[in-house]
Amino acid sequence: MDSIFDLHVHTLMGSRDSDLSPEQLVVEASRLVLKGVLLAEHDGWPANDFNKFSEQHELVMVNALEVYTDMGHVITLGMKRYYPGVRDIRELRRVVDEVGGFMILAHPFRFLSGPHGQFTRNQLFVDPALVPKTAYEALSHPVFELVDAIEVVNAGTDEIDNQFALEVTKLWGRPGTGGSDAHSTHGIARGATLFHGEVRNERDLLDALRAGAYTALEGYNKGQVIFYGEPPDWISPTDGTVNNLPIGKHYGL
Repeated sequence: MDSIFDLHVHTLMGSRDSDLSPEQLVVEASRLVLKGVLLAEHDGWPANDFNKFSEQHELVMVNALEVYTDMGHVITLGMKRYYPGVRDIRELRRVVDEVGGFMILAHPFRFLSGPHGQFTRNQLFVDPALVPKTAYEALSHPVFELVDAIEVVNAGTDEIDNQFALEVTKLWGRPGTGGSDAHSTHGIARGATLFHGEVRNERDLLDALRAGAYTALEGYNKGQVIFYGEPPDWISPTDGTVNNLPIGKHYGL
C-alpha cells in the first residue's frame, strides 16, 4: 500500500508564524486522505506533548525541525531539539549523523528566478552575478555534499523555481521531496510526497527516504496531480496496469 505524506507543515505548537492548530491539521489531513504529515517546526514541539497528541489520532505524525542554517533552511528528521552550533550546516550534519537522522534542504531555489536587485532573495546564491544558469552549475554548490535530499515541490515557491530544483535532482541522481510549507489549513497537501510502500511511523519514513522510494507531487489537494519524478508502476489513467506515466502528466489520483 502506497502512502501520501505532506512533508512540510507548520503548526502553532512549534512555529510562531503559524495559525494552524494541531486539531485543524488532523481534520484537514484526514479529509484529504493523507497517510501522514511531517511537522517541520521552526521552534520545536515538546516531545511529551507531541507524542501524547499523535497517539490520539490515526494520522501518522512525525516531529521534525526546520533549521535556519548558513546554507538555507534544512528540514531535519531525528533531531528533536536544537543543539549548540547547528546554524552551521556542517555542525548540523554531524549532529544529525549522530542521531541517525535525515536532512532535506527546503525550497532551495526559492526566488532564484528573480527579479533581483543588488542582492537576490535566494539563500544559496545571494550575489546576482553568481546565479546559476543551468542545473549543472547549481549542483556545484557545496550544500549538495551535506544534505540527503532537496525539496522539489514547495507550495510557497514559484513553479519555475520548483522545476529548476527537479532538474537539479535529475543530475544529482536522487528523487526530490514535496511539501506544502503550510502555516494554515490553506494549501495543505498542495505539495506532497507519494511513498512507494506503506509508511506507518517515523522509522518507516526514514527507511523510505533513504531508499529513495518516493515521488514528489503537486496539486494533490485539488485532486489533480503533477508528478515531479517517476511515479510508481501502478499509476495509470485507466486500470493501474500501464507503466511509465510521463513526468508532468496530470492525473486524478
